[in-house]
Amino acid sequence: MTAMEGVPNHPKAFGEELQRLRESTGLSLEDIAEETKISRQILRSLESGDFRFLPQKVFCRNFVTQYAVVVGADPEELADGFEAAWERFLLASGNHLQIEIDEAPFIQAIRWRFWLPVTIAAAILIVAAVVILRGSAPDVHLAAENRSTPMPRTATNPVPASPSMLPTATEIVDEGDYVSILVRVHPEMECWIHFRDRNGVAGGKLLAGGTEERIDLMGPVKLTVGDADAVVIEIAGVEYRGLGRPGQVVHTEVSGEGLVVLGPRARNE
Repeated sequence: MTAMEGVPNHPKAFGEELQRLRESTGLSLEDIAEETKISRQILRSLESGDFRFLPQKVFCRNFVTQYAVVVGADPEELADGFEAAWERFLLASGNHLQIEIDEAPFIQAIRWRFWLPVTIAAAILIVAAVVILRGSAPDVHLAAENRSTPMPRTATNPVPASPSMLPTATEIVDEGDYVSILVRVHPEMECWIHFRDRNGVAGGKLLAGGTEERIDLMGPVKLTVGDADAVVIEIAGVEYRGLGRPGQVVHTEVSGEGLVVLGPRARNE
């Protein structure tokens, strides 16, 4: 089959074009899934133009190029058509990529120019206050010592631990906020995940059936699951399963206290 001309740039029309290409070769969705190892749910969403249930665009573009190879179409031309359809989908849903912070660095620059002098001024005031307080501290300390009487060390008044034996505040916060997430995918299924922790560390993966993925991040962690019925998530020895319907994209928040389902995905990020 020759490369098709004028790939539709509307999600529904693009999906119909995919279906037309597949049917012209006499292939079924099961044939495409068997050849490419792409789930039938994703293939159905592509052909129906319902992009709400698809994973991230980078994964879907790869799926479209694989699809094109199987049906004999031009992979680059079909992938470009998908890009255009994806843009139309974002515009229609009111969530265009231009609102992303990463694509508006000038906003970050403006905020930085505003907050830098404010932070410096606050730091100077804090240092000045500390110096003033330290200057008056010795007299207060001596007066307190003169008025105090020795207290016996008993079972209710134990000997205090040395400073080196006590954990610092930073150590306590780090241990409390550290989250280890184990994602297990059911056999014969697949699932994509996307995560972002409190420090902005983010990533995403497509996980094959029967695999495990451990993620160690600073909580709370925003974790999006591409197929709510395909995974079991373990946190601190507690398993969470049945997060939603098969094929449903679900947002969760993970912390040291466990996992909370925030709800189904409103759009594809």
